[in-house]
Amino acid sequence: MQTGFSLSTIGFAGLLVGSLGLAGCPSLHRLAESPSSSAQALPVVQSGPTQVAIATAPPTAIAYDICGEIDDWQRPSLEEQTTALQENPRYGEALATEPLQSLFEKFWHESLITFTTYGLSARTEPIYLSGVWTGIDEMSACYEGDRPTAINAGERAEMWLIGYQVVDFTWTGDQYQMTVEPTTTGLRFLQFERVESAATLPLVVLENTGATLTVATGDW
Repeated sequence: MQTGFSLSTIGFAGLLVGSLGLAGCPSLHRLAESPSSSAQALPVVQSGPTQVAIATAPPTAIAYDICGEIDDWQRPSLEEQTTALQENPRYGEALATEPLQSLFEKFWHESLITFTTYGLSARTEPIYLSGVWTGIDEMSACYEGDRPTAINAGERAEMWLIGYQVVDFTWTGDQYQMTVEPTTTGLRFLQFERVESAATLPLVVLENTGATLTVATGDW
């Protein structure tokens, strides 16, 4: 009995298996070109920018003290004002020269005047040149006790309102916002504790109609 295989038989079988193996397996070139199933199963998700909510603090009410008030006060006429100043030894002919001429124009035409410093001599020009000198007796309470010291220390501020009264007064976080309404007559001296330490008082005054009003500083 013949138990061996001839070389010709082995060679033919080997070639047959080899050809079947090569035909049934993908080539390296095809493997490189075909995308992997794992890559197809993982979609790419791009996240959008992160949004952070920033809370805005609501305006806070500012307490104020009306330390002097004359409801029926009216500014003197220009003629009365000019005559009184010319007869005052402090002014007289000097009223026609600088800096008094410019200061008179400033204080005479303004209805809202603020102060962040106090000094008797520094108050004199605003008092007389604005016409407020006719109501000077009503402002004495504004400078009692330690009020002048608090003003000069930046802890307190003062405001004069000529022909206006306060409707609302708040701190918005970076400035004071005051709403006022016009009155036919009236002079009011107002003081409040400051919640900031800015060199210039950050104050915006609005009329109840929404119009922004000019505010003059009495610090000069």
